Order: sequence, then C-alpha cells, then structure tokens
Amino acid sequence: MRSLFLPTAACILLFAIAGVAQTQRTEGRVFWRGMVDDRVHLVIKGTSLESRTISGSENPVGVYSFTTPLPGSPVAVQAIRKEGRGKVTVIQQPAEDNGFTAIVEIYDDRGGAREYQLDISWR
Repeated sequence: MRSLFLPTAACILLFAIAGVAQTQRTEGRVFWRGMVDDRVHLVIKGTSLESRTISGSENPVGVYSFTTPLPGSPVAVQAIRKEGRGKVTVIQQPAEDNGFTAIVEIYDDRGGAREYQLDISWR
C-alpha cells in the first residue's frame, strides 16, 4: 500500500505544477498610439507604460491598452510599427537586473511631429 502512495503523490504534484505554469501567461501585447517629434522612449513594466521624450518637442503621453501585463520574468519583446514614418527599436529587454522593464525607442528623424501606432508583443 505504501509503495503506491509515493508514486501517486508525485504524479499529483507534477500535474499541479504543470497546471499552475499553464495559468501564468507569459504572452501578451500592448497597443500604443501617440505623437513623436524626434526621439521617444516607451518604458513598459507590468501594466504601466511611460512615455519619455528624449529629444524633440514634448507631446501628450498617448493612449495604450494591454492584453496582459508584461510579466516579472524574462520574455522576448518585439515592436511593430503599424503607423508612422521612423524607426522603432526595442532597446531594452526585460530582465531581473532591470526590474523586468522593457524600453522601446521611436526615432522620427524628419521634421515635425508625426502620429505613430505600435503593436508591442512579448513571449
């Protein structure tokens, strides 16, 4: 009887751990739309997104919507420009040493502000 208890308990524990791992979503995205004049950094952590003007005219923060929070674990972040004319680059991936914070840079080297729309995703 005792010989069946340990293997059964181990199987139950493994299924429980697998179930918890499946419920923690590491995939998600945030959609952002805003104005950029030269260089802006979007700083993303959890469900917060801060827009930092690095150079050029200051513009309103823009609007954004998360499907799920950026997790507190390493994931690969990518950014796709849906609208706008400049370059969009992920300059910081989330990692333990940066508090699992991602930074996306938008660089518009043409004169004047332009509206941008980004689809930022992670897995």
